[in-house]
Order: sequence, then structure tokens, then C-alpha cells
Amino acid sequence: MLKRDKEDFLSFVSGDPASLTASVASLNAREKGHFEDHPLSAKLIKENVEELLAVWSSNSVAGARDWVLQFVADAGVADSRVKPIIISALSDKSCDFLPTVLYTMSTSPALFEDCGDLLIGLAEHPDREVRWRVAYFISKVRNRSQSMLSAIELLKKDRYDTTQVYVRACCV
Repeated sequence: MLKRDKEDFLSFVSGDPASLTASVASLNAREKGHFEDHPLSAKLIKENVEELLAVWSSNSVAGARDWVLQFVADAGVADSRVKPIIISALSDKSCDFLPTVLYTMSTSPALFEDCGDLLIGLAEHPDREVRWRVAYFISKVRNRSQSMLSAIELLKKDRYDTTQVYVRACCV
């Protein structure tokens, strides 16, 4: 974990609106994949889950919600505390960070086995990353609901190769 990343994270969860704004800007300025190469401490994130949920609830800075989900997903904190914000994001037709939401769900698929109804519409989403992440998530679920099976049927028509990789994994 890089010192600057830790500082930005602590600023992010500080509760101070100006600090939150500055940290979101700083986090957004990092190169794509930065946290794959330099992951934050899962322990640090887990210690600050309540603060992350407070950032989500305040919704005062554009882009902050995406980072909340990214942090909890990277730390593997998809649990009952986080589930309501996942459901909220999935239900929001204007949510612009659905790939992160679906990634977060895939870190604890059993917790989200009851979310199949929310996935049907996403199986035909205009963003192909959303569609393949729906298929990826469903491929990880052991007890698939009828609505998940319906989503897979829709995804079978998708022409994107990555989507089809995960559709095939669902049909094994």
C-alpha cells in the first residue's frame, strides 16, 4: 500500500466534505489498474466500513459511491452491512457504476442469490461490461433462481465474446 493511497483513503472516510472532494479527485486521477498493482490494506478498509457506508449515505460528492463500492469489493467486505447499498445501486436505472456493483456482488455470490429479478433488465443493458459482469456473477452463484436463468437466456443472444465465456460457464 502506497503512503499517498492510504492518505487519500483516510481523507475519503474522514467525514469532512472538502477532504472527501479532494480525495475523490485524487483517486480518479490514478491510472486504471492502480489499485491492482498497489492494493489498499483490506484490514484498513474493514476497519472503516461504517465510515464508507456514511460516505455512501451522504452522497455529497460525485464519484464517491463508486469508490465506496470499489473499496469494499477489493477488501472482500460484501456482507449484510453492504448489501443494502448494492441493492440500491442495482435498482437505480441511472447508476453509472454498475460494473463495480456487479464486481462487488461476485466477491460474495451466496449473499446475493436473491437478486435475480434485478439482473434481468441488466442482461440487456447497453453497456457490454455490465452484461458480461451479470453473466460472470451468475456463473459464480450455486443456487440460481428462475430469474437468473431468464437473464442467462437473454445473455445467450449477446454477441460479445467475454459475455459468452461466462454464459457457457453457467451452462456447465
